[in-house]
Amino acid sequence: MTTAPQPATAQPEPLWQPGEDRIAAAQVTRFQEWAAARHGAPAAVPGDPAASYAALHRWSVQELERFWQATTEWFDVRFTTPYERVLADPAMPGASWFPGATLNYAEHALRAADDPARADTPALLHVDETHEPRPITWAELRGQVGSLAAELRRLGVRPGDRVSGYVPNIPQAVTALLAAAAVGAVWTSCAPDFGARSVLDRFQQVEPVVLFTVDGYHYGG
Repeated sequence: MTTAPQPATAQPEPLWQPGEDRIAAAQVTRFQEWAAARHGAPAAVPGDPAASYAALHRWSVQELERFWQATTEWFDVRFTTPYERVLADPAMPGASWFPGATLNYAEHALRAADDPARADTPALLHVDETHEPRPITWAELRGQVGSLAAELRRLGVRPGDRVSGYVPNIPQAVTALLAAAAVGAVWTSCAPDFGARSVLDRFQQVEPVVLFTVDGYHYGG
């Protein structure tokens, strides 16, 4: 018995694809051009964005150290302590990336406040049951985080300590999270509508040195 050959299945057409202007302005296009000039990434294939992306992806998995070094530079990752090398041990699981490096999440999250064009634009836009948006600018948020981080240090909070928040989804929760990160503490939180047992189960495990809390929250008026 023989089987009749099956006709080749036509490749489906994409529902949408970006135009040339959008491709040229895309971050990944700009990154490839920059990485090709500085880190040996493959140059874009003229007129063929799909092939360009495929070549960039292939380079990213074949040249791990060069790709991730380029990525940290492109995104301006600010290492407080420089790394010894990009990839010390590629074994999986347990790969060792950027040994020796230290950095601070809060510094990176708040650096928009350093940009005069963005400092007075909203970092947070809080809306509650009143439906009245209340913006907090990058400059305001950084000021609040810096003030609270200074108080945490005064209280003796050190890197590796745990800080907990028993707070709803409000701007002050973001401030507390970033202040904890600024001093190197570990943050964990629960919403105040959690049951008492759930809150105790979570917070007792980490033994926080500081607890932020509210005395109530609004729901349905």
